[in-house]
Amino acid sequence: MSSITFEDYKLAIKANYVEKREEEPSGILLNPTPAQLRNLCLLLLENGLSPSDINAFKMFFNSKEQERIRTSIEHFDIGKFKPIISFLKGEKDSDHVARIELAAVLVNYKPRPYVKYLQNGKKSLGDSTFLIQTTNKPVNNKQLVEKADENQVMVNSGFNLKKQVVIGIALILSLFFVRYTVKDFFFAKKHCMQWKENQFEEVDCSTNHLGIGQLNTIVPFDENLIHLKKIEVNKKSVFFKYGKAVVWYSKNEGKVEIFNGPGFHPESGKPLKPITKYMIKKYKLEAK
Repeated sequence: MSSITFEDYKLAIKANYVEKREEEPSGILLNPTPAQLRNLCLLLLENGLSPSDINAFKMFFNSKEQERIRTSIEHFDIGKFKPIISFLKGEKDSDHVARIELAAVLVNYKPRPYVKYLQNGKKSLGDSTFLIQTTNKPVNNKQLVEKADENQVMVNSGFNLKKQVVIGIALILSLFFVRYTVKDFFFAKKHCMQWKENQFEEVDCSTNHLGIGQLNTIVPFDENLIHLKKIEVNKKSVFFKYGKAVVWYSKNEGKVEIFNGPGFHPESGKPLKPITKYMIKKYKLEAK
């Protein structure tokens, strides 16, 4: 089985654009211009974005605070949308992470971002096709309800069941809000992260003064990347499980650096690649 790469992700985004550009409600994607893409970004922002899409907007428009994204878009140099248009039309390739992730949002490609794409595997036709393939027959909710009514012995049992469901939902919602209230209380200002030595650390987005040797860019907090770490390997290290790579690598300044998960190199921005037997042998990773 071949490994999923950033190139696969880019191809899937472009394929999705070609297939579904006519379905985009505003019609902007049929023949987009830089100004139209900016307007589409404003429209998507107004309609509501997921946390990962907000991170993509923050990264592309260089906006550290969510409430200032609109201002960043309105004052953005629309000429910087041209490479995205060229990428979607297949005129010019790009490895610019921020451009690719924004392109995925604009054409509504799923699963996104790239880290989620790696976790879910290839779904070139989208989540809807995946669901259709795994379901033999459509579920008729009305028939299910009627069958349940026929098998009901006592009216009170149905009432008690509903009561238990309501209580269960209320309990789950209470735990949900308590969790996020506590999280917001203790980490109200730490909505960003910064690469320090071998891993990401949560930092205050308003941090302006960095210590010596801590010159890495502060980026929006991403739950998919916060656990990324650079690791050391040796002959006892596990590189594969069930024939699939479990560590990733990147060549930086002539050296091979190993990471514990997929994503992007925190300093160069290049996509990390799954380890191969060739790379292990060439750079003698097991002998370190």
